Amino acid sequence: MWKNRNFMLLMFGLAVSSTGLWVGIIGNLEFLQQNVESSFLQALIILSGFLVGIFLAPMAGRVIDRGNKRNILIYAGIARCSAIFFMYMAIAANSVWWMLVYTFVIGISGTFANPAMQTLLPMIVSKGQLLEANGIHVNIFTGARIVGTALGGVMLVSMSLFSLYTVTLISYVLLLVSTFFIQVDEGAKSLEKGNEKENFLSTIRELFPIIKERPMVVNGILLLIPAFLFLSGFNLTVIEISELQHDSGIKGVLYTTEGLCVFLGTYLSKRFFNENPRLKYLLVITLVIATAHTSLILADHPMMSIFSFGLFGLAAGTLFPVVTTIFQTEVPSDYHGRFFSIKGMVDNIIFQVLMLLTGLFLDTIGFKTMVIGFGITSFIFVFGIIIIRRLKISRKKTNSVTISK
Repeated sequence: MWKNRNFMLLMFGLAVSSTGLWVGIIGNLEFLQQNVESSFLQALIILSGFLVGIFLAPMAGRVIDRGNKRNILIYAGIARCSAIFFMYMAIAANSVWWMLVYTFVIGISGTFANPAMQTLLPMIVSKGQLLEANGIHVNIFTGARIVGTALGGVMLVSMSLFSLYTVTLISYVLLLVSTFFIQVDEGAKSLEKGNEKENFLSTIRELFPIIKERPMVVNGILLLIPAFLFLSGFNLTVIEISELQHDSGIKGVLYTTEGLCVFLGTYLSKRFFNENPRLKYLLVITLVIATAHTSLILADHPMMSIFSFGLFGLAAGTLFPVVTTIFQTEVPSDYHGRFFSIKGMVDNIIFQVLMLLTGLFLDTIGFKTMVIGFGITSFIFVFGIIIIRRLKISRKKTNSVTISK
């Protein structure tokens, strides 16, 4: 796979652009702190890009399924590069309005680029290498998050915001250039444009019968929920643990521990799940995530908090590549664009709702009660899937016995 030119170009672009993305996120936070006093308004501005993406996701899915994925990535790359110039104008004028334009453009480009990349990946690597490719994808994004946030923090001390966004622009330009060299024969498109209006409900109506017939896809979607419970409040949880331990340095330790364990988890996914990603193994991984969340009740002890985040990183690094591979192989390729677009939209909604709930619970019921509640919810979720699965198996056995009689 490392000799696969298209794959290497795609991963190089992902590594560079993701690092630049996280550098830009650090810049966004600094700009908002300088120009917006209200924390609520800061959150609304940050979320605005996601909201635009939510409305455009159904259309983006159809465009990706009908169009050339490489060209869509190129157009999205051009949009990302142009967005930086809006941020330059925001910095020059100290204007939050120009930053809103920047946020909208970034959100729109991501709505097209992210599902297009997930759709393109099965076209440039073989089915047997797909799990390894998804693991590398997760590792690169995790590494970029660690390097990008650290680099952004250092740059804020020694450089201006203008210079910081220039680094982000360079990373986006490198992504755009690398995309031009990708060569994929996508074949003829079999989809014809229908007369039905493209919206969330119409796209769901198209996807539902396809997903319903594939139990592994349904279970994969459901088993991501416990991981989202942990991830959605990740930053707020780290801040709260830092305050519990009266140690600001623990934040870096927790981020690093989780990131390193994600790397190990992706190796385990390739080692043990490449041949047969059976549901019972995925259930065990999700139970590990629930255990990690519940164990945060002891997070006032440094070693226990490190253990909890390491355990979560290990399980998440194993789960996400396997589930993504299931989606890419089980869902028909003609529907990949719509599936990953809608899934990305729903993921964003769930993340925002759970993040708001995390903040609300931290203010009302407290950290320890919250992690116990989320942990128990995850356990109930997994055991509910197990019970439903066993009932279906039992019903099938009963029906087969009745038919034989």
